[in-house]
Amino acid sequence: MNVAPLRSLLAALAVADVGCGEPIPATKPMPAAVEFVTLADAAQRQSGITVAPAQMTSRAEQTEAPGVLALDERRTARIGSLVEGILLETVAEVGDRVRAGQILATMHSTVVHETWAGYRKAIAERRRLEKELTFAIAAHERTRRLYADKAISLQEVQRAEADRVAAEEALDIGRTEVRRSEEELEHLGITNADDPTGESGEEIPVKTPTTGVVLERFVTPGTTVTTGTPLYVVSDLSALWALVEIDESLLSHVHVGQPMQVRVAAYPGETFAGTVALVGDTVNPKTRRVTVRCAMTNADGRLKPQMYATAIIREGEPSQVVVVPAGAIQTIDGRSGIFVAETGGRFRPRVVDTGAAMDGMVEIRSGLRAGEPIAVAGSFVLKSELLKSSTPEG
Repeated sequence: MNVAPLRSLLAALAVADVGCGEPIPATKPMPAAVEFVTLADAAQRQSGITVAPAQMTSRAEQTEAPGVLALDERRTARIGSLVEGILLETVAEVGDRVRAGQILATMHSTVVHETWAGYRKAIAERRRLEKELTFAIAAHERTRRLYADKAISLQEVQRAEADRVAAEEALDIGRTEVRRSEEELEHLGITNADDPTGESGEEIPVKTPTTGVVLERFVTPGTTVTTGTPLYVVSDLSALWALVEIDESLLSHVHVGQPMQVRVAAYPGETFAGTVALVGDTVNPKTRRVTVRCAMTNADGRLKPQMYATAIIREGEPSQVVVVPAGAIQTIDGRSGIFVAETGGRFRPRVVDTGAAMDGMVEIRSGLRAGEPIAVAGSFVLKSELLKSSTPEG
């Protein structure tokens, strides 16, 4: 059976059926891409849109490296117990501002009694030696007069003179012993000027050697301590260290004395100045990085130890680049773009290639020339208007 005519007939019927029935709806065409957004001057002011020309500035290539803020150990005192004893009272608490020499706590120890006893013994011995020297001087003078009157021999005069010299040397040793005892008291934080007799100086003060803030207190009243037991940590927070981990490939761009910018998450868009104080001598075998220490000033106390930080390392010589405020850049269809201002309140979106950001300004590597007017503020409103105009409902 010849099926060709049958196939032709079925095809014709199918065409006739479609033609006689409901027409097949065509696919609704997508609207053409919106090329610009138009806003009146009043609408621009109400939306906070600001227009300014793209700027040209001098900037060097830079790399960011992670780090953390730390205490400046040159301005930090980790105070420990000098002797064995018991804490009687803790005067300073965590967060207190203290001055150099201020008492943080007091403690009792048998060592202080022994030190005072040695001091009083040295004082008594010095007084005895002073009297012996006075006697030896008088005896020497008397023998000289008698020798002048030919009442005694020269040998007796020489013996008296030797006794005088011996008494002077003994007094020097006695005075040295007194000074040694005073230094023992000063080592404990006690001065004999406060109580020369030592009758009331039974408490040993714990003093801070530096001005700063009490960061840690490890003891409470009644705590028994031994020599070297940690008591307090006091640090001057007007200066901090930034410990930055630099990739070994960037070591040629880092040297001691180099200025460095540091950012922290607590203050976005703001940088803090620092200076490279030390470049580590070893490479971490796991991370292949070198620790670089930066000295930073913190007079206003805004920076805190243990904050995560990001250091900005400049590479090479500065060059002229185009920059725009970070708020001027919007992400459209997954790409970075800006809105160029035209006459009649029109803003035309343009794709740009962005570079590094610094001090709130982003480098534009391509897509924009210096001096072109762009929306530096309120660009998010323009992006919203652009997206609404691009949708079928818009």
